[in-house]
Amino acid sequence: MVRRTSFVDIDRIRDRLVSLIRIPSITGEEDAAVAQIANWLQQQDVEIDYWNDGIAALQRDHRYPGHEVERAWAPVVVGVLRGEQPGPSVLLTGHVDVVPPGDYSHWQDEPFSGVTRGDRIYGCGASDMKSGLIAAMAAFEAFAESGRNFPGRIVFAAVPAEEDSGLGTLAAIRGGWDADVAIIPEPTVQDGTPELLIAHAGAMSLRIQVPGKSAHASKRLQGESALDHFITLYEAMRADEKAVNEAESHPLMRVHPLPYATNVGTIRGGLWSSSVMDSLEAQVRVGVPLGETIEQAEARFRRAIDEAIRDDPWLSRNPPRISRLASGFGSAATPEDHPLVQALAESAEEEYRRTPVISAAPYGCDMSGWVRLARVPTVIYGPGEIDLAHAPNESVSLETTYKVARTLVRTTERLLECDVDSLRAMRSPAATD
Repeated sequence: MVRRTSFVDIDRIRDRLVSLIRIPSITGEEDAAVAQIANWLQQQDVEIDYWNDGIAALQRDHRYPGHEVERAWAPVVVGVLRGEQPGPSVLLTGHVDVVPPGDYSHWQDEPFSGVTRGDRIYGCGASDMKSGLIAAMAAFEAFAESGRNFPGRIVFAAVPAEEDSGLGTLAAIRGGWDADVAIIPEPTVQDGTPELLIAHAGAMSLRIQVPGKSAHASKRLQGESALDHFITLYEAMRADEKAVNEAESHPLMRVHPLPYATNVGTIRGGLWSSSVMDSLEAQVRVGVPLGETIEQAEARFRRAIDEAIRDDPWLSRNPPRISRLASGFGSAATPEDHPLVQALAESAEEEYRRTPVISAAPYGCDMSGWVRLARVPTVIYGPGEIDLAHAPNESVSLETTYKVARTLVRTTERLLECDVDSLRAMRSPAATD
């Protein structure tokens, strides 16, 4: 009997990965990349669902996470394989969008070149996460090309807007797609081998507007510097960040130096160097711990600010205005003893001849959407390296991408043989965000 892993073609993986990298699918501009994946799926004998979910409809959904990039719709493509017998449903999914490449002078090659040097393929999105998406597609196609003699159903979904709050995954869920378990091949490689992530932190974005009072710079004490008052708030943010991280007890999160980071990403304020700054606006990314919802995280942050300004003569009378920019990703976790974790760990050990490290991430991704909104137990396992993501000269190992695809085939085979009730008995709790 021919093993399904033999249908994973490393040459096709390379060609498709290079082709996908060459499509500059910056978040908000994913249409061409999704269309390319739809074209590849059409070459197989599979069911295809390909649609655009309009942004107005997404905004009306009570689960809408916000978005920061202008778009008219979210394009999604889903491929489906149904086996000959009833059984579980396994979802393989990833995002097509990438962050802007930044200053081209920092890149050795054109950012969307897909240049190959030895085992490495270079380009914006190579690691995060076009390699993972192509690995998932290769695993899906291995089942499509090897017959339908399996139980259950395999779903492959390519979504946009992961880099912008996970809007694409919400669109897929709104499209009616569900599964008993899901695997997202986001970058997890450390020291040359993929780790198996079963949890990740969450994050949200807030806007803080700090009032001041203008005065001539030579009479600075007659004014109220919005920058000086922001420093008071900044110190409160750092104290809150410290308290949240010191309170974390999850062993997989405690290995990180800073599991839940609060970061001031932008600051804008002032009109003139000779005037005291009369207003300041900052955008802040707030880390969300495991077990805390977006709503709870925002309330915690607001309490920290309120306590900091209570005894401040200016800020207590002129409090800052805080508004949510985007809900971003809530935190997410799947129990370590879930059959999904066991199936992937055993498959990775077969492929790599060693047991993968079980870990958690200090950043968020689409796992949150599947766990919190669809209640689908989800793990992350992919060929990219997070240290290379969102950075110049991003690259990925072709051999690792190939091995991850084979691991996903083995894992899917194991999961399809699982008892459906055993998978569903450990479904994630409903979202409360």
